Amino acid sequence: MAEEKQSTKMAEKGKLSRRDFLKDAGLIVGGATIGSIALVNACGTTTTETVGVTNTVTNTTTVGNVTNTATTTVTVTPPVTTTDPRAAFNVNGKEYKVDIQPYWSLSHVLRECLGLTALKIGCDRGECGHCTVLVNGKAIYSCLMLANDAIAPAKIETSESLSADKINLEPIAKAYLDNMAYQCGFCTSGFMMATKALLADNPSPTMLEVQEGLSGHMCVCSAIKRVCETVYKLGGGS
Repeated sequence: MAEEKQSTKMAEKGKLSRRDFLKDAGLIVGGATIGSIALVNACGTTTTETVGVTNTVTNTTTVGNVTNTATTTVTVTPPVTTTDPRAAFNVNGKEYKVDIQPYWSLSHVLRECLGLTALKIGCDRGECGHCTVLVNGKAIYSCLMLANDAIAPAKIETSESLSADKINLEPIAKAYLDNMAYQCGFCTSGFMMATKALLADNPSPTMLEVQEGLSGHMCVCSAIKRVCETVYKLGGGS
């Protein structure tokens, strides 16, 4: 009796009871679902491509004596695969991936990360030339170049490239050996790479041009005379 009185009072005021509201809402939801499906089917001329895994979720809701079933298609897009954060280096024709720090020098990466220890570190401030390598054919002090500035497609060459199989020597390395253009050998790697760059730019240098071309290199063992004579002979001098 109390509920009937309450319903009567609500109806008189032009309002719906909570129970009536839920019943009507259930019908509306069900009708909207059916209408949406009909609308999608009617628009068959539009094709939608989705990328990912598609799952169908069915949800059944019962309100009073009305049971509504809603089917929802959920597309889960797989996470975007991040690119390899490591930097790529092309060294002596091979590609290496290194997780570098922005302040690392190229000499550090070549020696400490890639194990190319034929490259020597002398002064570590661009004065002795011991750490010379070629970057895109140009001789540079690797201690002064940031590794970030030598990332592929830049091509790096170290003195290891003068004997790829570590047995047979390229002409420059063989000439240094045959003419004994070294003493302790600590500076030889840098001298040979500077020689390769020099002869690429000037295949037949004069002795003066050889001396100028190698002027940024030091040899504390005083083998510089033999070095210059070797490079001069490589260029066809006698």
